[in-house]
Amino acid sequence: MAQDALEQKQLPAYAIRICYDIIAEETPNRDALQRIFALAGLARYGESPPPMDSTPSITLREYERLIGVVWQVFDEIQAREIFRRVGQRGFQRLTRSGVLMYTQFLRAFDSIGTKRERVALAMGRLTAELTRALGYRHEFRREGEDFILDIYDCPYCAELLRRQIKPKEEHVCHIPVAFYQAALNWASGDPHTVQEISCRLTSGEAYCRFKIYWNVVLKERV
Repeated sequence: MAQDALEQKQLPAYAIRICYDIIAEETPNRDALQRIFALAGLARYGESPPPMDSTPSITLREYERLIGVVWQVFDEIQAREIFRRVGQRGFQRLTRSGVLMYTQFLRAFDSIGTKRERVALAMGRLTAELTRALGYRHEFRREGEDFILDIYDCPYCAELLRRQIKPKEEHVCHIPVAFYQAALNWASGDPHTVQEISCRLTSGEAYCRFKIYWNVVLKERV
């Protein structure tokens, strides 16, 4: 999809509402919350948050800008925790939608191939649905015992890339890490680890790359 079209792509209201609720939990008062959303060009939500539904609500460009503002306003540890919670809560919201019905079907028939094969089918379906819904391309594939996910025009580091802001961390796309780790754990019934192994903020590539380590559980940083 062309960049102009990406920037005008409308995201569902729940995407901004999830961010709103978590940022509100991390700010000391309503004035601080309103200031954050004003900095992101989203002053309209300072006092009246959007509903938790699929109504088209904000552009992808506005969403990218809000992520950039969180990096600027909060320290990196707090920002990382906000993004992790956004990813986890985003997946929880998705479990109540029809997107995961196919995954649930696969879980019900354990005799269909191996668990890894069933999860690969389910994740391929999920990433295809997210490409359609959000507008930026997801490519999911198996690599040996593990999996690789490439997100093109990745919105989670887009504002940092645009402004040439480089946090101390080399990998900053925490929302999809938390989202896909929750998705893999849910689809398979077992814990796995997802890590960003290449971020376009520093790599110069057109995508951010994530690796899913099958049946490997690593301790998260605090």
